[in-house]
Amino acid sequence: MKYGGKGLLLLAAALVVATGFTPQAWAKNAAAESFAQQDQTIEYHFMIEEGNLTEKDLAKGLPAAIIEPLKPLCDVGPASKSRKGIYIDSRARILEKNNLILRVREGSITVKARGLSPAVVTDLERCSLKKYEIDYFALPEYSISSDIKFKKEEFDVSPSKMTIQGLLGFMKSKCPALFEQIWPVVKDGTGLEIPGVATMYSFDVTLKHPLARKLKEADLAVWFFPPTNRALVELAFTGEVRDRAELDKLGAEVEAFLKNAGLLKAEQVSKTEQYFKVYFGK
Repeated sequence: MKYGGKGLLLLAAALVVATGFTPQAWAKNAAAESFAQQDQTIEYHFMIEEGNLTEKDLAKGLPAAIIEPLKPLCDVGPASKSRKGIYIDSRARILEKNNLILRVREGSITVKARGLSPAVVTDLERCSLKKYEIDYFALPEYSISSDIKFKKEEFDVSPSKMTIQGLLGFMKSKCPALFEQIWPVVKDGTGLEIPGVATMYSFDVTLKHPLARKLKEADLAVWFFPPTNRALVELAFTGEVRDRAELDKLGAEVEAFLKNAGLLKAEQVSKTEQYFKVYFGK
């Protein structure tokens, strides 16, 4: 049986109706398969009680309140040089409602799609770098991140210079395909804000556990949210999907240690959500 151009279109439409297959559904299925690749990463996150930690007292306060109590579990290296971090959203959290995160740091703009199921996560276009990852907080979350890397002279990310419209215009010029995906949400940037600038420190961590050999990396993150007196501390480690059974066991043991030591926060919420809770109050 032969079909002309119009006949082929009608046949394709009939198949969509009959099978429920759409390009969007195909993209979701592809993303779900990508999370199962053996070399994709899984990151385990543990929010730690920060107490009255302040940036001014970081050198003395962190060892006494956190590093020393962690010694039976891990060794914590010296602090990295601090860096600034900004997240973009509206007060109505339009990006969050669409399972999107937009983060800006010196030399890097990251768009992340994250949700409780691969089916709600947009398979973002690759720019400079793309990564599939499962993030474990209280529940596993599936995330796809796409980074736009740039030189300092290409785009000034300082809050006094950067505007929402300028940021979106730069993203469009550097990675049109990615920008096209988020445009239905961000549009011309109306309503989007730069809520504040977090100060971020990172410390390399070496876990004292036989399964630590399965890890790609582990670190302690410490963030401050000027001009407030708020802070957060997170212990995290990353491994590969191929080692998930061992990593789950390690994660359970780390969680148990932190609980018994009185270090684990009752509410396990991502760093991104804590940023918005501080600066937007929700």
